[in-house]
Amino acid sequence: MFDTYLNRLEKKITRISDQEYTPDFFSFEQVLVAASGLYQLGSKLRLRLYRSGLLTSRRLPCFVISIGNIMAGGVGKTPMAIHIAELLMKMGKRPVVISRGYKGSLGPGPRIVSDGSTLFLDAEKAGDEPYMMARRKRFPVVVGKNRYLAGKLAVEQLNPNVIVLDDAFSHLGLERDLDILLFDHDRPLGNNRILPAGRLRETPAMSKERAQAIILTRCPGKKETEDQGADPGGHETSLRQEKRFGPYGEIPFFKTSHSPFLLQLLPREKKSGQALGTPETLKDRPGLLFSGIAKNDSFRSAAEEMGVNVVDHLEFKDHYMYKRADILWIQERARQIGADLIVTTEKDWVKLDRTFRWERDLAVIGIKIRFENEKAFEGFIRSRLNE
Repeated sequence: MFDTYLNRLEKKITRISDQEYTPDFFSFEQVLVAASGLYQLGSKLRLRLYRSGLLTSRRLPCFVISIGNIMAGGVGKTPMAIHIAELLMKMGKRPVVISRGYKGSLGPGPRIVSDGSTLFLDAEKAGDEPYMMARRKRFPVVVGKNRYLAGKLAVEQLNPNVIVLDDAFSHLGLERDLDILLFDHDRPLGNNRILPAGRLRETPAMSKERAQAIILTRCPGKKETEDQGADPGGHETSLRQEKRFGPYGEIPFFKTSHSPFLLQLLPREKKSGQALGTPETLKDRPGLLFSGIAKNDSFRSAAEEMGVNVVDHLEFKDHYMYKRADILWIQERARQIGADLIVTTEKDWVKLDRTFRWERDLAVIGIKIRFENEKAFEGFIRSRLNE
């Protein structure tokens, strides 16, 4: 009963924090605004303690890139961490990605999820996002609440020359050489209120001095032409990125979009996890979606963009760990609505029981990051690495 009350309270706070509002006196919203004042006071005090040296940051013996945001909720940090790690590999670097391991069952100590070729932990222990990155077997992944200790473990056992911190802008205990802030294109600052009255962890004024680059995610618009080195008119493409972003003023600023792709199509008659099918196999098929990510509506848009005829969408909380009863319910719902396709995200798929036999084709949709000007971003990273 108490858990039910907490869930309802959490949903109410989440709904309010997503809205623009002026709180009435003696309202619940006013209580949230008061709590936001206390949260902001604590955040400012913590920043001052680090700036004064009373709290200290430690340094690792390699280049450190932090990817983060000042808004609670999904802006695409993990896909960006994957993109940057793969870009670094293309540049001949040896990156290791470090994640907090949110919702994982491990203790506070750091652990290696993958060395880039072998998986050592599952999604339940490591957390869904670190495991999702690790199972690609492209680069090593380490988890740990203390990013310095996690980085130290990586340096000792994996020999990286670049550490990529996934979701670490507010983690001040580890010094970084490059701090990249991500903002969602549609609502970069939400309702401009601090948690819990809004979604901001800190204000732009509090974060401005630490941010060294801005990336705007989920931008609509043109596809990049920079891979060909020329614009459609045949002129040389400018590799200069935009420089100004709202309250952050003059700062390296890049635009990106999220591009969905068919990662897996598992036919009902097979249990194999190999990639099968093409995006065309999804077009116009009546599909049931299920997802547990920060922005479930963005997944629905991605499925529709790929041509799925969405009949229903079952939405779960971000980082939700699926039980067998949930999977049976999803399968039963597909029967009820006549869906011949079940569609989920890569982040959800890594948490599913691989032995479960689906009665419908299961499609897994992944997300790729596309820069409006990839070469400009690569040039920026190279310049910060002093290449």
